[in-house]
Amino acid sequence: MGQAAAALKSIYEPIQAEVDRFEETLQRELAHENPFVTQLLKHSTKFQGKRVRPALLLHAAHILGGEVTDVHIALSAVVEMLHTATLVHDDVLDEALLRRQVKTLNNVWGNEASILFGDYLFAKAYTLAAKIHNREANMILAKTVEEMCVGELWQISTKFNFDLDEDQYLKVIYHKTGSLFATACRLGSVDSGAPAAQVEALANYGACFGTAFQIIDDCLDITGDEREMGKSLGTDLEKGKLTLPVIKLLRDLQSRERKDLQDLLASRDGADKKSHVLKMIRERDILSYCNRRATEFIEDAKSGLRQLPDSLHVDALVNLADFVLDRRV
Repeated sequence: MGQAAAALKSIYEPIQAEVDRFEETLQRELAHENPFVTQLLKHSTKFQGKRVRPALLLHAAHILGGEVTDVHIALSAVVEMLHTATLVHDDVLDEALLRRQVKTLNNVWGNEASILFGDYLFAKAYTLAAKIHNREANMILAKTVEEMCVGELWQISTKFNFDLDEDQYLKVIYHKTGSLFATACRLGSVDSGAPAAQVEALANYGACFGTAFQIIDDCLDITGDEREMGKSLGTDLEKGKLTLPVIKLLRDLQSRERKDLQDLLASRDGADKKSHVLKMIRERDILSYCNRRATEFIEDAKSGLRQLPDSLHVDALVNLADFVLDRRV
């Protein structure tokens, strides 16, 4: 077993029984008699990641209440459905062809089926949430989906906006990514009666964790190898989405070089664009800056955990935060 796999095993070990219950619930709730829906669901399982968001919720439930109930299991399935729906829609928006070494749904069945399947996942998430009969949980989930949509719309509105600054970028990625991580942690408090300060500490952990996660993901979109990562890369540059490495690069350039780079970014020369930007980023050590910023968010995430009683579950969240930083930038 590799070092990364061993680290993940230790993180998930304290909640493995609950993760198994979550997987059973997810499969049961998503199942449908329609053969085409079944086919799409089967294909979408190939995109299955590390189940980080459900894991955050389940660890948080242990930390805040000491017991994981059927409500927490159902909520973890809701969170994963919402996450998967956004992946399906993102692949359409980005015109991505690969995800986790397999063809995206839009690559196989086209945009119409993909958009509607993403909508199906959203609908199933809200159906399951409604079964829980918990007004607080439903309000949290509804607000989160609103924030995620605003984040995506906000990012679209800033395409090719070369004046976008780092603070604006961070607000965008909190909405589109960090908010769901924060919500996963917050939902662990449902029916727990936990002190508000502890709930907020975990929600802050999720928000900062998610922000760091997205910063690193944005770097990998430029620096990563598609064969190694198993998904389409370079889509941010192609779509004119300014992410932290490009924002920092533009900020560091003199006016003439900045103008030249802006012209390149606005051009349609995709392959040359990515290689040229990557060369400039490496020459100026921009990735070290991005990694420092991600590390700052991870340290902020972990600092709030010190307010919580020591436990295996708190330790797991600390280790999970460190694991995020080990993703190759």
